[in-house]
Amino acid sequence: MKQTAWDMLGKMVVVASCALLLQGCASWREGWQESWQNWRQPTDPAVQRSMDQLYAGGAVALGRNDVDGAIVSWREFARIAPVHLARTKKVRGYLTLLDREAAKRFARRVAAREKTAPFATTDRMHVALFPLTNQGPVPSIANSAPFNRAVMAMISADLSHVPGLTLLEREKVHHLVQELRLADSPLVDRATINRHAQLLGAGTVVAGSVYNEAGPAGPGSGRYRINTAVSDVAAGRVVGVQQAEGKQAEFFDLQKQVVHGILQAMGIRDIPPAVNRIHTRSWAAYAQFAGGLKLLEEDRFDEARQAFRNALALDPGFALAEQAFLDTPEKAATLEQIRAELQAPS
Repeated sequence: MKQTAWDMLGKMVVVASCALLLQGCASWREGWQESWQNWRQPTDPAVQRSMDQLYAGGAVALGRNDVDGAIVSWREFARIAPVHLARTKKVRGYLTLLDREAAKRFARRVAAREKTAPFATTDRMHVALFPLTNQGPVPSIANSAPFNRAVMAMISADLSHVPGLTLLEREKVHHLVQELRLADSPLVDRATINRHAQLLGAGTVVAGSVYNEAGPAGPGSGRYRINTAVSDVAAGRVVGVQQAEGKQAEFFDLQKQVVHGILQAMGIRDIPPAVNRIHTRSWAAYAQFAGGLKLLEEDRFDEARQAFRNALALDPGFALAEQAFLDTPEKAATLEQIRAELQAPS
């Protein structure tokens, strides 16, 4: 029987798919074997001693209600500990919960002394990233908040690679905004932003918005515009405005353009290569990541972990999704419950 060009093309596709599948299986097997070998390696005794001391130090600090002290000890523990250890996973989950508690306490203290205490003195290299607001033909805060939060996570990760630049914790900014009832404010008033930046101890503020316009051809055909403004708190003025606009397919490059504009406005010229690394090119992986951040904020930890796992399945190189997955607690827990877990026999 005579083969048509369509039949031949179909067979070529099948053969190519099988080859890619075999290649993927081989790569997965090699990666799994390498990871297994690494996991089997015993921890260096000196590192193990440091881990034990840091873990115990965090537990002692938490026992005396010193949440900030526990965070310092356990953050260093998480930095040096092998990621596969059960204790490492537990500590990373604890840190997410403790960061929230520390941010709430911070916001309450700051709000209580807002009108009486002097502002913190700092320099322009201490940066506060305020939530991006939503703009568009039909603004929808409920739908845009997770998306904008994911954009900020990428911007924050990029800026964290710059030596000498200190980013104020997202949780502190978030809870101060909530405590001062600014959640529904567009946060565009310069005086308001500067005042609350000073309360946070920030010398530079980045605020802005995301504009989305749906395209005529459905998903993937829309346009996005990211606007940000960099303010020097001490000078009380905007030192730079950034705008990047393009199609949805260009979105991840737009995000990088904004980061470069922020650094340029701050006078930073020596940009580490890590800043230029695209976090993901997969829109589906990004959507899962954004959804996972929303679920995480709602304490729906199992669903959040699944969303981050889905993002990694779509893009195994999506480091932000991997970090979020590792940092997501297995369950919600109060300080008292964490203390009880620490005291329970292992």
